[in-house]
Amino acid sequence: MESNSLLLGRPIRGALFALLVYCAMLSVNVNVTTLHTSGPRPTNTQLLHEARGTIFPDRPSNTKPDISSTQQPLNGRNELEVNAIPHPDDQNIAQYHSEFYNITMTPGGPVLRVRHMVDATSSLSSSRAEGRGLHVAMVGVPADLQIVVNATGNTDLKDCAYSVLAIGQHIMFSGNIHESNEKVNFTFIPKYPGMYDLYVEEINMMSQFQIPGSPFQLLVKGSPTSAAKVRDGADQLPSCQSIDLVNPRWEDGYWVSRQYAGNERGTLRSGWVYQRETCSFDIFTKEDLALVAESQDPKRILVLGTSVDRGIFLSIVDLIFTSEEKIHLNVSDVAKCWGYMDVHVGNFTVSYQDFRLVRAGSSTEKDDSIECHDDKLAEGASEVPLLNAIGFLTNMFSEEARLWPDFITLVPKNRAQFQMIMNAIPKSWNGTVVPLYNFLTKNNIYTYRNVEMQYKKALSFLSVDPRVQLVDGFSIAAGMRHATESSPFVRKSSHFHRFCNELNGEMRVCGDTTEMMAQLILGKVIAPQGKHLWEKSLHGRTRNKIRPGRIVKVCHDCPKSLLPFHIKVRPQPTCYETIHGMKPCYEVNPVWDGSVCPEECLKSAPVEEIPTQSGSVKVRRCKL
Repeated sequence: MESNSLLLGRPIRGALFALLVYCAMLSVNVNVTTLHTSGPRPTNTQLLHEARGTIFPDRPSNTKPDISSTQQPLNGRNELEVNAIPHPDDQNIAQYHSEFYNITMTPGGPVLRVRHMVDATSSLSSSRAEGRGLHVAMVGVPADLQIVVNATGNTDLKDCAYSVLAIGQHIMFSGNIHESNEKVNFTFIPKYPGMYDLYVEEINMMSQFQIPGSPFQLLVKGSPTSAAKVRDGADQLPSCQSIDLVNPRWEDGYWVSRQYAGNERGTLRSGWVYQRETCSFDIFTKEDLALVAESQDPKRILVLGTSVDRGIFLSIVDLIFTSEEKIHLNVSDVAKCWGYMDVHVGNFTVSYQDFRLVRAGSSTEKDDSIECHDDKLAEGASEVPLLNAIGFLTNMFSEEARLWPDFITLVPKNRAQFQMIMNAIPKSWNGTVVPLYNFLTKNNIYTYRNVEMQYKKALSFLSVDPRVQLVDGFSIAAGMRHATESSPFVRKSSHFHRFCNELNGEMRVCGDTTEMMAQLILGKVIAPQGKHLWEKSLHGRTRNKIRPGRIVKVCHDCPKSLLPFHIKVRPQPTCYETIHGMKPCYEVNPVWDGSVCPEECLKSAPVEEIPTQSGSVKVRRCKL
């Protein structure tokens, strides 16, 4: 059982915190080259000189830490060409450049490093930062910094937040925030000594600005850290997937590279992994998943949610498939599906259903407001989507169903709605349900008050059913907040994932956040007692190479447009089997019939026009 000590208000000990705050300010367009000239501060040379001998002691003492954070040019070559050709350096170590990543592969370092600043995010905010924590900190000792807000009277506070994120060569962490009036106070407790780029930013919905001086050069002092000892310590921790996850707050976590990750469990394909102080995550390779597909014990994962959560489904598919099988993943039927889809590889099935219940009403609500997108009802008091969702799950768990899922993840609106959903699942089912209460990039989740509100919501979900477990998606995403689909913008895109072509085709879905969530789910389904015991159960069976010509089955029932939001009680998927991997999609599926906007609401003037995945729509909000 996971410890509940964090629920009792224990001081935060971890290095990764994702809490941000309201802000209001003017922003001025100043070239980023002025960043390092504002205010008295130590020079980089002084800081590096002081840091030598304490940073990453497994490396030679005369090796400078890599504190680069900007994108390298593509030299005119397109993404596919760049990623298809390794570029050996003087030490014959592969070096990759792509649209989203910048990294030179070094022993023990990350394979891919996210870019943290581009020209569009380098303009300066008119607010400023102060405090010793901008430049110097001690391992294990709280460090403070303050942001002095330059506010205006007509700024919408709901659309503005601050972010503090430290990027080291092998560690990424962010700061704990405390609200105030004219100053915003951040506190963080570093875990490892070394040199960090400290990004202090204003993050808006469509823009991002650096606080003058950002990225600051932060020196974390402390006794030399043995990377080997850190890895051994991570190996001694229990598997995160083998314990009951009942704590809604995972602020004890931080992202580490292969340098500090445990030897027994490994990292994501990018060379990063999310590490908690209380447990370590088991990581599964495509060879491991091939053994699962070949086993006699069928497994099924069901992902319910929006396009954000579809990224988890796609990351699982990307982990299962070989590079040859997923060449057309980004143009396949399942790449952007607003309906239902299945992917089958042997006895391993991954399913997804578009499940936008945060927009559906419930019997306990009296709200009579509606929202229309063009002539379609997008959100309102209608209970039809919720009733269809309940019908879908009832059908999924019927006696006629071929295979019940072992694991379900979904995004409920509130406790009452979640209770109705759980009532549709038979009491005899012994699987796991994870309600994602804060797996978001947008909205007001980036404010202190609303983060706390989401944690309270999580505890209400936990009380509904003993099969419910909690995953703090926001804390997982915090260190990778520059790695959204709109990287390095934090809030511009809703998605943590994006289609890509990295590592010579081994990665077609990039997104450390969604891949980390995928690995968590895989461990819960495949090795709920831990990967070590699962490997013992194989009785020596291994898979060093996936046999060619295995059969892949893909099923889909996907409309061609996002609206109207719709859940079919009984999906009617079209399926195909192939030994050549996913096929590109050539057919355009029909639009589902759905609820139209009431005539009285259509007569009102649109309040705004917004982009959606299926085109721009005019928004009307009315009362019934």
